[in-house]
Amino acid sequence: MDRVSNRQTTWYLINIKARRDQTTEHYVQAFRNLYEQDPLISFPRSGKSGSLKYATFSNLLDENNTPKWIQIGLLSYTIIDPEAFYNKRSRENVTMDNWNEDIVANKKETDLYFIPSVHTLVVRCNSDISLKNIVYYLSEALNQVEPETFDVDIIIERDILDRILNAHAVTHLYANISYSNPGHTRGFEAAFDRKLREMGASRIEFTATGSKDHPLSSEYDGMLQSVVNLSEQNGYVQATIQSTENAKFEKIDSSEHPRKLVVPQIVNDICSTIYNTIRSIIH
Repeated sequence: MDRVSNRQTTWYLINIKARRDQTTEHYVQAFRNLYEQDPLISFPRSGKSGSLKYATFSNLLDENNTPKWIQIGLLSYTIIDPEAFYNKRSRENVTMDNWNEDIVANKKETDLYFIPSVHTLVVRCNSDISLKNIVYYLSEALNQVEPETFDVDIIIERDILDRILNAHAVTHLYANISYSNPGHTRGFEAAFDRKLREMGASRIEFTATGSKDHPLSSEYDGMLQSVVNLSEQNGYVQATIQSTENAKFEKIDSSEHPRKLVVPQIVNDICSTIYNTIRSIIH
């Protein structure tokens, strides 16, 4: 009989995509290598660094005979400089002799859950480590383990993208995207996606500018729709829109609107709940 805990949790979703060898086995091996090599990553602007505390691979296997999920413990901390201490009472610089360099300070940690079969990772919205630092760590660390191989992107809230597509007018669009996984697009969007992949670029920046009198075309299955749709899991867009005919123009940055997944209850355990939930919404 299933054990059910009516405890609601909320999660951010992160798409981790290999630029080549997009197989479940590759994703699993990449995280094995990441844990074994455990590169130290310096976070921008915070003065802190990140590394792994643990990585647990599920004993339950999926249809590819690979672990259903990987649970990862990520750490954030400050590396101590033993020659940078100061005694504020005596107003003297202090050097800590024989300092153990393995001891760090201001530790924070969070749990990450990765589903290799759909290359999607989730983290609680109330994580002690910021979403930006988590994405930065994963991008830097995975690409140290396998250089120029992985794109790591926050999955964007669909509603904010639909506001762009359904706007009365769009006068400016900037996109920073990569191509999607094969089979995830159709029509012109699929053709555009295929050309991005064939071009061989790791990231693509795209800018289109119109005017109030001559806004960008937002035809069905056109360029604007294709770029915006690709950005949902593969980057972000910035747009200037007029939502209705008489509305003021406003700027939208989709990177400020990550998708939030609400899980209403935990069935049996957190790992299997996350696995079943993610597999039901991402294919």
